[in-house]
Amino acid sequence: MQELAIYRLNTGSCNGCDIEVVGALAERFRLGDAGARAVGEPENANVLLVTGVVTSKMKEHLKHVYEKIKPPKIVVAAGSCALSSGVFEGSYNIPNLVDEVISVNAYVPGCPPSPHAIVGAIADVTRAKLPSWRPPEDFRGVPEVDDEKCVGCAACVEMCPAGAIDIVDEGSERTVRFSHAKCIFCALCEEVCPEDAIKMAARYHIAAKNKDEITDEAKLELAKCTNCGALFVPSKQLQKISERILEDVGEYRGFRGAIEKSMGICQNCRTLLENARAAKSLLFSLNEAVRDY
Repeated sequence: MQELAIYRLNTGSCNGCDIEVVGALAERFRLGDAGARAVGEPENANVLLVTGVVTSKMKEHLKHVYEKIKPPKIVVAAGSCALSSGVFEGSYNIPNLVDEVISVNAYVPGCPPSPHAIVGAIADVTRAKLPSWRPPEDFRGVPEVDDEKCVGCAACVEMCPAGAIDIVDEGSERTVRFSHAKCIFCALCEEVCPEDAIKMAARYHIAAKNKDEITDEAKLELAKCTNCGALFVPSKQLQKISERILEDVGEYRGFRGAIEKSMGICQNCRTLLENARAAKSLLFSLNEAVRDY
């Protein structure tokens, strides 16, 4: 068994990840069983564990440290900042990501990642055999989206402080994609989802050799505008809104067909005079239906 000599380098973190790294090196996680130990100098290491964003001042130092570590020069990037710069993405003082400066063998997302995830990543990349760990009670892991519940409303996209959620319309399909490499695990997406489609899963072992693969997504069929035929919003979104309106206001149930027809018109067609008139007429009828209640 080859000895794993681990050198930790903080290139610009808040120390949250470093605390978890210290935890990962504790005896209970059994890295010592894989022949692993922490070292204080890069010359004595063959594994480099990087945390934090790469600031302008640390870029050259990161290169220098990488050159000093011994073969096979295994690099593990730990934490959202090391993977994507997290909420600091685009800052004037952060010119590069870790993998744009040196080669990276494994990515461990999280803000911060748990010791379990860090140990798992080191074990995977070095092919060490270590005990499997269950997540602690009430552990908050990555956001997972339920395809059946998601309606593609974009509430999660608007709320995400790290820009970790994207909506892409391609062909007749809308994809809601969660990038765990950017995610800071704040759970705001779970809080704002009106359909309860997002849950913070008790799943921590999500390290990967390719950070672009650390994702979760929902796919939805887009509806066609009943007026021009253009694709515009997911069919499930229109269905959910219609159901909610009719459930909340019983007096509207007699107008189901008119409501669904009006909702099936895209934004561009709603500006047409005949459609605007029809919408106003419908609103007047709905108002009359509830006037006495």
